[in-house]
Amino acid sequence: MTPQQPRSALAQTASTVPPRDREAARLLALWVDLTVRLASAAAHHSSDEPSLRNLQIQIEEALVDHLADSDAVMAELWAWEATLLHVVEMPPETCLICRKARLGLPADVPLPAGIGGVR
Repeated sequence: MTPQQPRSALAQTASTVPPRDREAARLLALWVDLTVRLASAAAHHSSDEPSLRNLQIQIEEALVDHLADSDAVMAELWAWEATLLHVVEMPPETCLICRKARLGLPADVPLPAGIGGVR
């Protein structure tokens, strides 16, 4: 699994979850969504950061209970989470790192230029 691709990482990790365990797949999807939001909140000094972190920890605890090889899965998810860490002095709406994370794109994929060639 390549840590820079959250949706691909989720799909590959979820594929190792037995089909009967939909709860684990749901928790994985929720964890990815919360992690993207948490990284943005942390980078852009949002007041939502503490509550998002608490929710992420609760989801991680539930995942550990639902996954047979939770240590390996969580290590891969945390490695991906580290790729989202950034510090940018701009609003999250215009932050390219946050935008890529919301779209599920790898961090090293360039986004198309906007009008006039400005990103």
